Amino acid sequence: MSNPSKAKGTRAETRVSWFFDNHGLPCHRRALHGAADQGDLAMFLPDGTEVTVEVKAGKQTQNYSRSVVEEWRRQTLAESENSGCPAILVIVRYRRSFLDAEVWMPNSQWGGQAGWTMAYIDEFVREMGG
Repeated sequence: MSNPSKAKGTRAETRVSWFFDNHGLPCHRRALHGAADQGDLAMFLPDGTEVTVEVKAGKQTQNYSRSVVEEWRRQTLAESENSGCPAILVIVRYRRSFLDAEVWMPNSQWGGQAGWTMAYIDEFVREMGG
């Protein structure tokens, strides 16, 4: 792969997919769809719910702001509409350990009110029964 940024993103997506798979949450990388992007991964919860997952890695995640996270959320919501999958997660790169990866999820899709919640990837997997 000649584009280093794309290679970094592919590695991050593959690692997240592998982690979910190995913790009982089947997951696979999605093919690129250009303007009609459907997210980076499709992950399935134990009840069969399909989740569109967007993985963010690289320099853009080193010191991100609230407005950047909000843009990632909007992007992932649009991708979930393209995929026809209403549930979403945004995973932001890990800093030192893979287990530091942040999983952002909209409260309304997980039984809560407005707003978003963040959990670390291992906490999320434990909570989902993986």
